[in-house]
Amino acid sequence: MTRGGDEATEPDFFVSYTGGDRAWAEWIAWVLEDADYRVVIQAWDFRAGAHFVEEVQQATARATRTVAVLSAAYLESAFTAPEWQEAWRADPSGQARKLLVFRIEQCPRPGLLAQVVMVDLFGIRKDVARRAVLAAAAGRRGKPATEPDFPGGPAGTEVAVGAPVFPPDLPAMWNVPARLANFVGRESLLTQIHDRLAATGSVAVTVLEGMGGVGKTALAVEYIHRYADAFDRVGWVPAEQPELVGGYLAGLASMVGLSQDAEPAAVVAAWARRPRSLLVFDNADDPETVKTIKGLRPSPGAGRLLVTSRRRGFTALGATVTVPLLPRAEAMCILTDRFPALDPTVADQICDLLGDLPLAVEQAAGYLDQTGTPPEEYAELLAKHLGDMLAEGEVADRPGVTVAVLWELSVRRLRDECPAAVELLELWALCAPETIPLDLFGDPAGFDDGPLKNAAASRAVWAHTVGALVGYSLARRDQDTVDVHRLVQATTRHRLPSDRQKVHTATLLRLFRASLPGDVARNPQVWPRWRALLPHVRTVLDRGGDSAGDDSAWLCDRAAVYLRQEGQFALAIPLSQRALAEWTLVLGPNHPDTLTSCNNLADAYRAAGRL
Repeated sequence: MTRGGDEATEPDFFVSYTGGDRAWAEWIAWVLEDADYRVVIQAWDFRAGAHFVEEVQQATARATRTVAVLSAAYLESAFTAPEWQEAWRADPSGQARKLLVFRIEQCPRPGLLAQVVMVDLFGIRKDVARRAVLAAAAGRRGKPATEPDFPGGPAGTEVAVGAPVFPPDLPAMWNVPARLANFVGRESLLTQIHDRLAATGSVAVTVLEGMGGVGKTALAVEYIHRYADAFDRVGWVPAEQPELVGGYLAGLASMVGLSQDAEPAAVVAAWARRPRSLLVFDNADDPETVKTIKGLRPSPGAGRLLVTSRRRGFTALGATVTVPLLPRAEAMCILTDRFPALDPTVADQICDLLGDLPLAVEQAAGYLDQTGTPPEEYAELLAKHLGDMLAEGEVADRPGVTVAVLWELSVRRLRDECPAAVELLELWALCAPETIPLDLFGDPAGFDDGPLKNAAASRAVWAHTVGALVGYSLARRDQDTVDVHRLVQATTRHRLPSDRQKVHTATLLRLFRASLPGDVARNPQVWPRWRALLPHVRTVLDRGGDSAGDDSAWLCDRAAVYLRQEGQFALAIPLSQRALAEWTLVLGPNHPDTLTSCNNLADAYRAAGRL
């Protein structure tokens, strides 16, 4: 909050707006401060780490007047109503003009707001809008000093360098989605994208790659709106279906002086030649779409191309930016920004259970909003019924898209392209949400007859099988290990019929037994292998339930012995108990393995001080 660059104690105006109207709010605030008024606006003045509600309360209490940036979204927001209502309460007759309403689009004037004389800023020139804002602030007539320009004339004069862009002066956009109201974080990624696209030389191509639901499209949309003043034209091509790409490009042809029957490659080339142009291909996931875009690679020019995709393999096309999961603090903001009273501990728990996947956290916020479920209860539902809950809740800007269906298309394509990869994903889904060693699956003898056994028998086919899952961003590989997101695992498990899950569980138990050394006691050399696989062993044993078997009993017994070496007696004893029960059922009470297991249980009790 400044006046002539100096700190001020009491602001003249507090600018109230909703997130999607930030561009208008900043422009209005700039105009007011440029005229030497003192202004408080969330985008500039709310301190990092401060409580949002407290900042609003202070701003509304201290500001002489409130400016409401009115739009349909503003009227729907639960957070903006108290801001303008506070100004109304302090001046119900309007004599002090404590509430100024600037309408930025055609929208209703409901209830008490209908009684306030409003100023419309949309559909007029920038200089006219600036005069209207200042006239309203000063309380004078809005009549201009000179004859008004003919309506529909050229755009108004430019503002000073560094000023926010007057929203109607943003670039010509074709099919670009609206800016998201609840976008959070990603500042370094936005800067990275801009630096890549601003690179000099031949046409700059940047690819945003990452798993489904990680926020690639949202990042592209935010980038376009945030850096809109860097472009004169922006075109958006939904690229999920390759057969439709040509039609979308035909719709873009007129923006670069071509007819709609121009060849797609010619349209892309024309965009590439135009300075300050940005062409976006969103969700280029289908292999045919990838081939199409690579075939349309623009020739050198001043234009820019941005691609979003779950698929890997675009490095030959241009710079690649991997979009990661949200940092925990930013994931929590998705919840706490919408529910300021939410306990941060509960928000942290929800984000942890959802693996910080942006779409999943947005879906959680939608579910809490739509059902009124207490957040603590929702966290408990996630912990106990994760697969079922992933179909619940809606995300406003992605109707019909939930985490439950997010990866279905990728899996269907893989089922046709590489059936062994789908079978491998199902095995990984039954493991713990921890790093998985790939050598666990290296022996084809551990698999039942089928595509995966055949793949494991050939290094080349095995590499292709793992690569297919990595290529669709369903897994992330690091040398000899892979990581699968917990929600990819949960949705894959949820689709598995119970009989198929039993078969896969038996396969994993067989693979664990073949991979883990049995000589565990007082043998530190083998402990690292047990340490790497134990989370998966325990998880798969739990998924197997009460089903007893030779592999299950052996793993329970050996895992318990390993845990005793680590001093984790509370975990070791239940496994020893289960091993004894299963050996007794499978081999009988007098079998040597059963008797050894009984002795191991006694050792566990003794070590824990329970004998």
